[in-house]
Amino acid sequence: MWFIPCMILRKIIKRILIASVLVYISAYAVIWYARIGLIYPFSLQETYKTPLQAGVPQLTEKTMTTKDGETLILWVSPAKGRKATFIYFHGNAGALSGRANRFTQLTNRGYGLVAIAYRGSSGSTGRPSEANITKDTQLLIEQLPMFLGKAPKGKIIYYGESLGTGVATKLALANPPDALILEAPYTSIVSLAAMRMPYFPIRMTLDQRWETESYIKKVGSPTLIVHGTRDQVIPYSMGKSIFTLSGSTAKHMKTIKDGNHLSAFTTKGQAAIYRFVEGL
Repeated sequence: MWFIPCMILRKIIKRILIASVLVYISAYAVIWYARIGLIYPFSLQETYKTPLQAGVPQLTEKTMTTKDGETLILWVSPAKGRKATFIYFHGNAGALSGRANRFTQLTNRGYGLVAIAYRGSSGSTGRPSEANITKDTQLLIEQLPMFLGKAPKGKIIYYGESLGTGVATKLALANPPDALILEAPYTSIVSLAAMRMPYFPIRMTLDQRWETESYIKKVGSPTLIVHGTRDQVIPYSMGKSIFTLSGSTAKHMKTIKDGNHLSAFTTKGQAAIYRFVEGL
């Protein structure tokens, strides 16, 4: 009499296992097809504003045509005298307009600023990807004097914020700046994604990798890393790893105690940034 229930139980278990596998595969398929939107969510938003609308009238909007015909938005302000110029690479949340206060803080001190909106962000056309962003940022550096109106007299500083830390570091490898500032850097996007989704084979399949841990070893420019100890987006431990791996002989780390993911432009964070820049 026990044989029939056992057979039924086996069938139920088999169906559950098949259903679980199908759900797992389906979930991973959704993650795979949505990966661009997950890594670059600004591409799903309509976020265009002019500098004037964003409250930074001192900045001028310019456009850069990519080699494949896309149009990218740049916000530009030349430096005063021999002050440094920040080439700003933003994070994956929001738009250039969301950094208006930061841009005001920098330009009020006389620093130059060139902030690029990645493809799909802040009015820029095209689809973001690591390959496209890499090409676009290299083109920006090649054409920098044209956008500023002349070659800058002061130092050139790459400033990477969150997602932009990988962008800035990879660019620094190909086109070394006078200095590199990384706000809340990650070891790699694939490592960060694997940490968030440990039950999927992210490391083997994710094509948007941004491997900062590999690039930073070969970057010799003076480097400042700013990271909050309570960053819930990118762990503070990743910032410490990038500092350790940095190939620069003039590297510094500013730890923002109890700071979150957006603590770099607190009073302590700004003081560290300006002290680093003025000491170059």
